[in-house]
Formats: sequence, C-alpha cells, structure tokens
Amino acid sequence: MSNTAQRALTFVLYAGLLALQASPAFAQFTGAGSQATNWVVQLLTPIVPLAVAVVGVLCLTGRVNWGWFVGGLVGTALFFGRDQVVSMFRGWLGA
Repeated sequence: MSNTAQRALTFVLYAGLLALQASPAFAQFTGAGSQATNWVVQLLTPIVPLAVAVVGVLCLTGRVNWGWFVGGLVGTALFFGRDQVVSMFRGWLGA
C-alpha cells in the first residue's frame, strides 16, 4: 500500500474514532447537540452511499487503491453505527 493510501486510511480511522468520542459529548447538551447530530446524519445519509459507489467504481477501474474503499466502508459503519458501538463497549465494560 502506498504512503498516501496509508495516510488516507489512517485519517479515516481517526475520524471514525473522533465521531465515537464526540457522541457522548453531544449527549451532554439537551437540545443543541442532538439537533446538530441529527442534522449531520440527515445531510450525509444520501451522500455517503453515492460516495462509496463512486469510490468502488474507481477501485474497479484501477484508478484508486482498494484501501480507500475499505476506509470508506469502515468510516461509514463507525459514523452511522456509533451509538450501537458505544453501547456495545459500555456493555462489555459493565458501565
């Protein structure tokens, strides 16, 4: 994997971890945080599948490394499933 692809994949993973850490921070606000989170989710819901499809086609044609596609899938799963992932970890830790 090239150095650029490794940097991009690392960035996507860190962004996903940041989204996981930001979720409990948004829960402290009664209205503003949940409204902002809902707005971002509503904004990204139609865009993300199109972006993943475009990156998939670019990977199939050999113009982009497959690491971008995997990074996009992992980032999507972390972003849209962050509440489930946080509750899963809390269940494991008994919190």
